[in-house]
Amino acid sequence: MSAQTIVLLPGWALGSAPLAPLADALRRRLPPGYRVECIDYLALTSHRPESWVASLDQALPQDAWLAGWSLGGMLATSLAQWRGRRARGLIALAANASFVTRAGWPQAMTGEALDDFQRGLRASPTRTFRRFARLSAQGGRDTRRLGRELLAALETTPLDQALAGLGVLSALDLRDVPATLKIPQLHLFGEDDALVPALARHAIAARLPEGGSTASIAEAGHAFPLERAEETAALMAAFILAADEAV
Repeated sequence: MSAQTIVLLPGWALGSAPLAPLADALRRRLPPGYRVECIDYLALTSHRPESWVASLDQALPQDAWLAGWSLGGMLATSLAQWRGRRARGLIALAANASFVTRAGWPQAMTGEALDDFQRGLRASPTRTFRRFARLSAQGGRDTRRLGRELLAALETTPLDQALAGLGVLSALDLRDVPATLKIPQLHLFGEDDALVPALARHAIAARLPEGGSTASIAEAGHAFPLERAEETAALMAAFILAADEAV
């Protein structure tokens, strides 16, 4: 079998470092011939999702498995749509189809709440990063440690890039995308996620075609790919191997 690449895209305002434990766990569970890469976004300040997706399309290898956490999962989904059959498969971790509520999609954050978050980020980045870290860690088993780790990563992100990522997060609308994808896709969720409502999983599951599936991790919040790396990697590896064997 030719070498297969799995790329991991990070969450909002976070570099690749927090996903390193997941990447290591995934490498241990995949046989030789698979390569796992954690990706850092370029220093983009555009608020347009198309700019981010085009940048990723140029930077990432073709025929790769596209995986990502939170914003990274949404960008992976958008890139899978962009590439079509040139994507091997998709794994979205704690990623909603729309981060903000839209017509027919109430299982998300309200636009007003996101606007308030954006104003807070401009006025007091540290305080807002701390709030986001706390919400991401909520629902996990060791929220204080996890929150500290997330905050340390968030504080390394320049404000203009964080604001751009927030703009992209607000603009992405992927409600109809899962149904159109012709590749294997897995959507993983934390049962106690404070940022992606549990109802989002059911709404996404209802739109998946054959070859798509969802699963959730109990006693886990938005940051489950970090805190529960081994369990997450086990689910990812099993799905990847089964899908590639079926090809």
